[in-house]
Amino acid sequence: MSLAERFWDLLGNWSGVEEQAASPWAPAAGARAALTFKLDLAGTAVLQDYRQVRDDGGELLAHGVFLADEDDPGTELWWLFDSVDHAPEPAHGAWSGRTLSLVRRTLRGTAWHRFDLGDDRLAYAIDVALGDQDPAPFLRGRYERVSGH
Repeated sequence: MSLAERFWDLLGNWSGVEEQAASPWAPAAGARAALTFKLDLAGTAVLQDYRQVRDDGGELLAHGVFLADEDDPGTELWWLFDSVDHAPEPAHGAWSGRTLSLVRRTLRGTAWHRFDLGDDRLAYAIDVALGDQDPAPFLRGRYERVSGH
């Protein structure tokens, strides 16, 4: 299955609300977010643009790149840039039905990313374990398709 086929239902523009737990980087807050997923590099990559505006006016911007090997069902997500200046680290995972689950391990800890697709709806969740802590909810987002597929 090609990358375009794997990501077809995710492609497009999404907008919604998020609840973010307190972390070493920011206090707990609600936010509005916009996500865009588009094919690039002759269909060999999916680019993600992300913009979060917190209720307190704080903003987070990020760009991600999803890559997949045609011979391997696994998917990698590279966060190439974000406005928090975290170094890029890959997250590895795979699709199961309409859910993409990825795990990202860094020196700071481990993050579990989950994208759950519905009909023109998307739920995004991140759970984080910093150091030797147990995983805890970090972000919960609910989005509706604005345009695209």
